Amino acid sequence: MSSILYDQLQSAALRQYIKQLSTKKLQHLIKNPDISEADLKLILKNTENETIKQLATEKLQHLNSQAIQESLNFIHKLGDNWKGWATSIARGQSINELKYRYKNASPDEKAKIRDILHNAN
Repeated sequence: MSSILYDQLQSAALRQYIKQLSTKKLQHLIKNPDISEADLKLILKNTENETIKQLATEKLQHLNSQAIQESLNFIHKLGDNWKGWATSIARGQSINELKYRYKNASPDEKAKIRDILHNAN
């Protein structure tokens, strides 16, 4: 079980670690395919380096676009054949994911999301 103090300590340690990393190491870390969105957001919050901020922002946009595309593909795959409670729940989760990612979507992605949300009602 995690405590509030442990979470704060862990967050402080991560912030300090990010500040100590060289630009080259941060770039390598950002380019790692396994980096999470939470890690990228933490890097963005704790660096003053504009190159690192740009790389992290681009990677976040890429991850956001991937998640949007996966949700759109899933919803299109289901089409009108979404019978049953499990499929309905999965479709709802995909729609919620699209709503969450809408604010960081590209204009084309926003149009697709609006279309899906309009047709979902």
